[in-house]
Amino acid sequence: MILPPFKTARIAPKRKTVQWLCTLLLLVVPFIRPGGESLLRLDAGTRTLLFFGAKLRIEEFYLLLVVVLILVFGFLFVTMLFGRVWCGWLCPQTTLGDLADWLDARTRGIPAPLDGALRHAGYLVLSALVASNLVWYFIAPPDFFARLLSGSLGAVAGISLAATGVIVYLDLAFVRRTFCKTVCPYGRIQLMAMERGTLTLEFDPGLKEACIRCGSCVRACPMGIDIRKGLQIECINCGRCLDACRDVMAPRGSGGLIHYTFGPPAPDGSRAINKKALLVGGVVTLLAVLLVVGVTTRKEATLKVQRNASGEVKTLADGSLVNFYSAYIENRSDAAGTFQLETAPMPGYRVELVGPVRDVELSANENRKIGFALKLKPAPAPGTVVELRLVTAGKVVAASPLPVALR
Repeated sequence: MILPPFKTARIAPKRKTVQWLCTLLLLVVPFIRPGGESLLRLDAGTRTLLFFGAKLRIEEFYLLLVVVLILVFGFLFVTMLFGRVWCGWLCPQTTLGDLADWLDARTRGIPAPLDGALRHAGYLVLSALVASNLVWYFIAPPDFFARLLSGSLGAVAGISLAATGVIVYLDLAFVRRTFCKTVCPYGRIQLMAMERGTLTLEFDPGLKEACIRCGSCVRACPMGIDIRKGLQIECINCGRCLDACRDVMAPRGSGGLIHYTFGPPAPDGSRAINKKALLVGGVVTLLAVLLVVGVTTRKEATLKVQRNASGEVKTLADGSLVNFYSAYIENRSDAAGTFQLETAPMPGYRVELVGPVRDVELSANENRKIGFALKLKPAPAPGTVVELRLVTAGKVVAASPLPVALR
């Protein structure tokens, strides 16, 4: 689809700038490696999410749920304020469609079949770039290129790369904005989230008689709609009709008949505050605070203990009681550490841990299972609980209760 150019564009350059910045951000983020680790990447092998300097293990994915909620409510918040700005200005599908249109325009006039070959070659290059960029969020780019060149990318990554490339190619060559009109659910969701004060693109009904019915707004629309018929679900608020109308009306001394508006004003000229948007914005702020607190207060190590059900409780000749446990230790820091297992003081008892509980060396993000025995003298009363502590550099970094069985 080749869209007509503008003589003097007001919205199109701004929209292109936003699209290029978003595209550049998506491409560059995998290459940003503060401290030698990716800024944002899901490492499936270690079941770790690298999230802006924090390493979230799979058992910490509740923080990822908070991130997802922030994205969902943030999407609703932006939609309530600015309408379908995502579809027209930020959506990768729209950007891909615009790039395909650009390729179509650049190959127009080239003799066949060379024009088609060049056009589809461009689609293939874009498809490979998009597919690779997606995989970079799971495999760090240096590892990706090394494994790709050595032929050791792996079945899952290879199939994902090929499948994504094929899907994007078919999208560029045949689908494009048909996807937005028929399959994409976000347009419907955004339409339901829009309020009276939401930013929309509209044909000014008060200037209806000034319209010369040239059809420029319809020809410029990538979705093929007529904005003069009012708000339509296919409209993505891209602003191309606005620029087209201004091109036609400027020689006639008019600023155009189409404009962005935050809904109709009240009789006194004021505009109502979007209370629902304020409420959703408050939810986003609260979730963001929870995420920051959750990430900054993460423990550098974890300790989980399980009593060995198959281990028989022993009573020694000196009256000591022995229970058997398994401890699961995880070093969540980015550096190796030396850990010890200790018990909290228990006045009136002699407590001893038997097993490899001293000088446990753990590399960064390593898990270790340790079997040990708890020896307690004299035999405690029923319901006694001993506190087991994980210590490194003289500091208690985690603790877990040890329920003591008598038999």
